[in-house]
Amino acid sequence: MNGCRRRHGLFVGALVIGLTASACANGDDSARSGKVADTSGKAPTGVTLTLWHNTADPTALLDLYKAYEKKSGNTIDLVDIPADSFPSTVQTKWATGARPDILEWHGNQVDVLSLNAAKNMIDLSALPFVKKEGTLADVSGNVGGKVYAATVGSLSVDGIFYNKQVLTKAGLQPPQTYAELAAACKTLKAKTPGVTPIFEAGGSQWPPQILGAFNYLAESNTDQAYDKSILDGTAQLNDPDGPFVAGLKAYDSLRKAGCFNSDANTAQWEDSFKAVLSGKAAMVANNSDSIGLLNSDANDDTAKVDAAVGFVGLSATKPVTNYAPSPLGTYYVPSTGDSKKERAAVDFIDYITGAGYADYIKEAKIIPTLSGTATPQLQGLLQDVKTAYDRGATLSFNSPLPGFSSFGAEAQKLLAGQETPQQVADKMQTYYAQAAAAAKQ
Repeated sequence: MNGCRRRHGLFVGALVIGLTASACANGDDSARSGKVADTSGKAPTGVTLTLWHNTADPTALLDLYKAYEKKSGNTIDLVDIPADSFPSTVQTKWATGARPDILEWHGNQVDVLSLNAAKNMIDLSALPFVKKEGTLADVSGNVGGKVYAATVGSLSVDGIFYNKQVLTKAGLQPPQTYAELAAACKTLKAKTPGVTPIFEAGGSQWPPQILGAFNYLAESNTDQAYDKSILDGTAQLNDPDGPFVAGLKAYDSLRKAGCFNSDANTAQWEDSFKAVLSGKAAMVANNSDSIGLLNSDANDDTAKVDAAVGFVGLSATKPVTNYAPSPLGTYYVPSTGDSKKERAAVDFIDYITGAGYADYIKEAKIIPTLSGTATPQLQGLLQDVKTAYDRGATLSFNSPLPGFSSFGAEAQKLLAGQETPQQVADKMQTYYAQAAAAAKQ
């Protein structure tokens, strides 16, 4: 992630139809006033555009940047944002007033609001890609009905990655509920000593959110039912008998049962997939963005990955997965006050969603987010993700809820045993209430 996923087409285009501060632009707030994308006249050439990008970007996205350079005569200056600290690094840089010409960032409303898109980003609603995104445009980078982001990367789908050989050796099927996950942990500890049942990466802070809440609540958010109950005030995150607290308790029970690796509090996101690929760990809860990392760990031997690792969706009591717009391949055009660069950045959006899109999808071998582009043959592991999604995926519950940028730190404290599930829920309710109130001002 790749950052926090926050933590949602991978299948929307295809399935909606069938379903250095000096390198950055001026940070003066007066230059940013919620502009509308300018597509008049010929796009400028010979321009250098800074792009803050996630270092987990797959090769296909990096090649898409190069293709734009070749086509446009402009230069993309990539500013690397480390994947394991992506959200916090972007927000810290942003708070200093630094701005790129193009920003790769999460599409969830909570993340869009965290950067005040209505004030700081250019409105892309009139660009051709919006109609091709279909219902994805109602979610990704959307605030107040205006679309500020173009999403070309696949959706980020949460679930359980598992080592096939380890589970088979233990006589287990992939767990699809939290009760099955807890039972699998117990069996693995008895039958495969030396193998970590579930790898957790608290050192990267954002991963514990996935098993700590996102997966658990998937079944509760059909048609965004749980979201709506929080937003309309009929429920609160810290309701003692509510699903958010129940998810945190289920996660804490896994911790207390010794299901996680001994270095769970310090291990990194990258460590988790090496462990599952090698069989040192049986499972890891994470999102489909990580398939690129798995492939890289296997020296791009996708057949080796497919033979070793599978993916399944799960939630509290049903095999339901959850999804969010991925930060990998979701792009914004910050309003910088430099009209020439803003026009060139809009041209970049036009290219990656237009002339360059089909070749990108073909190389990336992912399901298109934009209609009208054929779906290529999928890697087996990605086909597992599609199968899980097709069973009835729900939008990750935190997507429209402000205040959730703090959840990674709180979930890490739960993992470390520093806070109880109820304490975490109480804090998140406070953060949500404060952020919701501020958004109304």
